[in-house]
Amino acid sequence: MPKFVFSDPHFFSERIIINCRRPFSSISEMNKTIIHRYNEVISKHDRCYWLGDVMYGATKDKVRAILSQMHGRKDLILGNHDRNHSATWWRDAGFDTVFEHPIYLAEEYIMLSHEPLLEFRYTTPTVNIHGHTHNINLPYQNFINVCVEQTNYRPVPLCNPFLIKKREFER
Repeated sequence: MPKFVFSDPHFFSERIIINCRRPFSSISEMNKTIIHRYNEVISKHDRCYWLGDVMYGATKDKVRAILSQMHGRKDLILGNHDRNHSATWWRDAGFDTVFEHPIYLAEEYIMLSHEPLLEFRYTTPTVNIHGHTHNINLPYQNFINVCVEQTNYRPVPLCNPFLIKKREFER
């Protein structure tokens, strides 16, 4: 099962369009574009780790409506804007698995988290793939920001995290 990572879509947030200078004229355009680009990458047999901040102040119906349009297995690591609901609530809304804390993929030496875990800045070969910082990339080689602003609003393959960092995404 191919694995991907995806972070900080902030569906239904007009504020994120303004604050992060996202290239969308409306919430509707942003939501449709992110869903479309996600589905261009993810098939029904793929697994995608969502690194948090799905949508702030979400209703379960809004989350279900979005997730039902998106392919593959969806595993959520809760972000700061997701913590207003429980892990059970997010599973009921459509996520397959919900993690309340960062997870370590030992075979790949990868730590997946919402916020960057600065205690790993000098710990190689561990790579911290994270979201939260949107347009800001940390100056450490083993930190990879996969917020949608960094990945042209698409999930990216988990196969080789250093390729994620070096890859140029079409705009």
